[in-house]
This record gives sequence, structure tokens and C-alpha cells, in this order.
Amino acid sequence: MFKLLTTLYVLILSISIGMANSDFENAQETIEVRKTAMQALWIRVKRLAPYVELNEQIDYGKDIAEQDAKEIQLLLRKTKSMWSNSSNLSGKGFTNANPSIWALPDYFKKLYNDAEQSANSLVYSIEKDNIENTELAMCNLGKACGTCHANFRRLLTTQLANEVSGWSGQYIKSCN
Repeated sequence: MFKLLTTLYVLILSISIGMANSDFENAQETIEVRKTAMQALWIRVKRLAPYVELNEQIDYGKDIAEQDAKEIQLLLRKTKSMWSNSSNLSGKGFTNANPSIWALPDYFKKLYNDAEQSANSLVYSIEKDNIENTELAMCNLGKACGTCHANFRRLLTTQLANEVSGWSGQYIKSCN
């Protein structure tokens, strides 16, 4: 009986370790996808900002601006569901997401929704050639992203210089 119980215990333990490793690997994969998507979003914001600030007077045309805005919108939509509790590996150093995301999910969702709403407005205003609303949408996107990063992103001091423009909420100079 002891041998049977020991064998059963070892079997259950190995299954749960395997499941834990699988969950851990899934969480790491989610974090990597999330990180890559956010970096791609940031590239598009940086590319779009001069177009908005200079009122379209650059080689980067409306068609590219519209595509970048749509990709920002898509990236936000696709990553919205990637903040599950199982991806909270911040205590283990696998993500720069601050654990407060999972402690304050309603506030995080509000900021994320604000970013999505701003991205939607950005797409619409570029499509309609409304530069004033495009500027407003860029400012609102910057405020939502900047507030979210200031509250929910943990960085080393050496990383702050690279992130300060994103955290300021001023993707374009005319934002108040």
C-alpha cells in the first residue's frame, strides 16, 4: 500500500510540475507577445508623430499614417486580453509590468480603454483629413499610454531615458 501511495504521489507531483511548467511557459510566451506588440505600437507612434505635428508636410503620406494608426488600433485590441493573472510574473523578473496591474484591474482596464478609444479616434480623424482631431487623438493616446506606463510599468533607472518621451504623454508637442 505504501509503495502504491508513493507511486501515486510521485505521479501526481510530476503531472502538476509538468502543468506548472506548461503554465509558466505559456505565461512567458504571452509576455513576449505582449512586449513585441507594445514595441511595434511605439514604433508606429514615433513614425506618426511628425506627420501629425507638421500637418502632413513630410514624405510620410496619409496612406502610411492611416495604416500606422490602424495598426496601433489593432495592436491595442489584440493585446487587451493578454493581461491575465497567469501572466503576472513580475515578481520573478520576467516582465516589466508592475504587479499593481493585477491588483487594480479596473483602473488598468480604464486606461487601456482610453488608449483604444484614442486609437479609434486617430484612425477616424486621419481618414477624414481632420488634422485638429488627429492632434487631439494623438494627445489623448499619449495621455492614456503615459498614465498607464507611469502607474503600471516598472523600469530600471538606466531604462528611463529611453522611455521618458512615452511616459510624458506628449507624443506631439502641442499637447497640454
